[in-house]
Amino acid sequence: MDFMDKVNKFAKTAAEKTSDFADDTRLKAQIANDEKSIKELEIKLGAYYFEKFAAGEAVDEDVREVCTAILVHKANIEEKKAALNVKKTASDAGEADDPFEL
Repeated sequence: MDFMDKVNKFAKTAAEKTSDFADDTRLKAQIANDEKSIKELEIKLGAYYFEKFAAGEAVDEDVREVCTAILVHKANIEEKKAALNVKKTASDAGEADDPFEL
């Protein structure tokens, strides 16, 4: 095999590998897009059932358990926000009376 045949074979192999890599990358991007779409649809589905639960409509026991857990987390968030507001209010009031001010 002469030098030019080796160069041509190398170029052909490199082109095939580049094409395979591009195909793999394209497929991985499509998979990622599909997975993102699934997550968005799951969020919409969850919101739908939570709205039904919040409106007092009948939902399955499993859905009710998840919705109840969401309500508990929301209540925890509100308590923590209130605690932060109390601290912020106290801190703001303390800034007005600067102990280092002469």
